[in-house]
Amino acid sequence: MGVPTFSVRFESQDDFLVEYTDRLRHGRALLPLGKPLPPGTPVRLKVELPDRSVLYLLGSAIAPARRERSTSGATPVRLAMTEDQRAQLEACVQALMRTDEPTPADGGTPVPDAEDDPTGMSVLLVDDSVSMRIELGDALRERGLRVRVAENGLVALSAALKRPPDVILTDVEMPEMDGWTFVRTVRSRPSLTAIPIVFLTRLSDDLSRLKGYRLGVDDYLPKTMAPEEIIARIQGVLARRQQVVASGDGTNSNAGGGLRGRLEHVRLGSLLAFLESERRSGALHLTRGTDTATLHLASGTLEYVEGLGRYDHQHDRVFELLSWTQGEFALVPDAPLPKQTNEQPATPLTYLLMEHARREDEAKASGAV
Repeated sequence: MGVPTFSVRFESQDDFLVEYTDRLRHGRALLPLGKPLPPGTPVRLKVELPDRSVLYLLGSAIAPARRERSTSGATPVRLAMTEDQRAQLEACVQALMRTDEPTPADGGTPVPDAEDDPTGMSVLLVDDSVSMRIELGDALRERGLRVRVAENGLVALSAALKRPPDVILTDVEMPEMDGWTFVRTVRSRPSLTAIPIVFLTRLSDDLSRLKGYRLGVDDYLPKTMAPEEIIARIQGVLARRQQVVASGDGTNSNAGGGLRGRLEHVRLGSLLAFLESERRSGALHLTRGTDTATLHLASGTLEYVEGLGRYDHQHDRVFELLSWTQGEFALVPDAPLPKQTNEQPATPLTYLLMEHARREDEAKASGAV
């Protein structure tokens, strides 16, 4: 009698990613059979991959692990894979990590995160440092949060697909899949796109932080921040997300040309330089406490300023805004220009940035005399 062959299919690309992360990359598989096979039984698997290629794998049944015993009739299999077969699996995974095109929605409803306390905030903590996962994870649990941990972006993606958390708290520099790739991949999944992502990192330069905001990061926290402050900040991130989604103002994410972030992380000057270089159009909303202003942009030039405050000229208001070191920004792409813009000449952003720098230099020189 020959070796029995079993076909293995995946209902979606994300199902394959979960199975690869949980088992296939470790040389294991799980066959959902009506009756488990005895340990040692040789098997042959015909695995149909999401890229439409087929992989034939040999293996043998093994005794189920404790966490697999609850799966009725399932047979765990230890696989004997060649290097070429491993490379084929990894190539398929890497192809699914490319986010040039959005992953089609599977049509299913995400399974809510359900752990011991269903009322607590659920956090997925991603960091390659074991000590960081243990220390911060325990600190957050002691304060009532439900915490799952992952050592890299690939494992975190699998965990989020199985049980979407309320918020993802992730490091940037990690093996296998770094924070940048992880954010892009999460934002390309329809079932995960609305989950807030907070970078836990030492990144301090404007360009790196602006890159994160462009990809869809909601906030940045230093790794040295106290657990109480971390909880307060992620609660604030969740509240802002819910408020923006409820308002339907088009800035619920940084996808589709939108951009949202904090001026503590990206200075307004760096943001304006970026918007000019990419010839962006839209309404840039700036908020600091009760003080608000909106810069209306067209192809990277300033067309009009709403909310002049105590100033009569819009340039003077922009110079004041450029001095802000705290606050929030949100770009609504392609927002219609107010009618008043017909009366105002467009101003290159480079001129405003250079003039602001000149005025600052003069103020420093006069103060030093």
